[in-house]
Amino acid sequence: MMKPRRLKRMFGSVFTRLLIVTVVAGLAINVTLIVGHLIIRFHNENAFERDLLNNLVLYTEYLVDDLGDPPDEGRAQEIARRTGLVIRFEHPEHGWQTGPLPRFFNLHRAHVHRYASGMWVGSSRGNHFLRILHGGGELLFIVPRDGYHGGDNLWVVAVMALLMGLILAGAYRVIRKTLTPLHALKTGVDQVAAGKLDHRIPEVGASELRRLAQAFNDMTRRLDQLLHSKEQLLLDVSHELRSPITRLKVQLEFLKDAETKESLRADVAEMEAMVTTLLESARLRHAAAALNCKPVDMGELIRSLAADVCDVKPGVVVGELADVPVVADPEKIKTVLRNLLENALKHTPEDGSEVCIAMAALPDSIEIVVADKGEGIPAAALPHLFEPFYRPDVSRSRKTGGYGLGLSLCKAIVDAHGGSIEIASTLGEGTRVTVTLPRSADSQKL
Repeated sequence: MMKPRRLKRMFGSVFTRLLIVTVVAGLAINVTLIVGHLIIRFHNENAFERDLLNNLVLYTEYLVDDLGDPPDEGRAQEIARRTGLVIRFEHPEHGWQTGPLPRFFNLHRAHVHRYASGMWVGSSRGNHFLRILHGGGELLFIVPRDGYHGGDNLWVVAVMALLMGLILAGAYRVIRKTLTPLHALKTGVDQVAAGKLDHRIPEVGASELRRLAQAFNDMTRRLDQLLHSKEQLLLDVSHELRSPITRLKVQLEFLKDAETKESLRADVAEMEAMVTTLLESARLRHAAAALNCKPVDMGELIRSLAADVCDVKPGVVVGELADVPVVADPEKIKTVLRNLLENALKHTPEDGSEVCIAMAALPDSIEIVVADKGEGIPAAALPHLFEPFYRPDVSRSRKTGGYGLGLSLCKAIVDAHGGSIEIASTLGEGTRVTVTLPRSADSQKL
């Protein structure tokens, strides 16, 4: 029972599959090269013996008579020019040759066999030859390989190249299919990094990749449950705090000490504002239906917000505003931009540069940028800025910030619109917040 299961696990491994593909592709290429070489060699040998050798034998007497006795070198040069042959005559007293021997030709290492009385045939490195005793010496007729067989072998080389291309293409396709789950995993990682913890990847592929997909899905599921439990706890606590806060407000009205009453009233109002902000953030994060989307003149909305804070130093300057239609919840977008402008003004010295707000049009969205040249934010704090109750100021003094819910609420609103919000900052140089919103309601999350 264990052996079939072990074999199944082994052959289901991605490493085993890649090894098999590599080995099979290598063997197929080697077989193609060997078979191609044998075909070329067999074709060359057969072509010579079937065509040229038979012709040379038939016309040996004619060639010998034409060359004369002893063979005439001038006549041999003419025959060599017309036929492409290399003719050599060796005699104890003299000899000649019509041209250079083919490259790598070696008569001493050639394969030679007797064809008839006084005639031998053979080949050396694909160059075939015919030896004849004549004129008191020996005549050698050499058929160069390139001149006679090069064109005939071209189709064999082309077929070999095509087969190797098909083998490599097939191996690439199999490897790509085997590793396809990795692309899904990469997409899943990007989705989770963007905060979409409900994303799941298909649990398919080789055993290792399938187990990896299962582990990834289990991880995101647990993270989603953990964050949901955390947010639900905050939401429940906020709900429960409303009743005690209401009772405190009622009891405050019966206090006779006006100074104490006023101090406690400010504290209770602050607690109530914190609870209201937290509930609104949670509601927007889990219910995009809370948005009241309609066509908005975003340029006019931005100019209106800038006018509201024009008296706050160092002031706000409105940059270029693209004139494009946008469908959004105007009140919620006002909350986002007002929060960003107030943060920028709060963290910029009164005698510093003005805060700038501008809007640009993208193909399917708009991009609103709020930039300041204030104190900046530490790099270690940037990844946590959108977490509820997080504040870079570890002292958490009320003089340096709010409840740590403003940016969390901004992100909830922007996410509900199907957009994104990003913060880039350099300590001591300033901060740049970019809000991207889709133009139409079709792109928003439901």
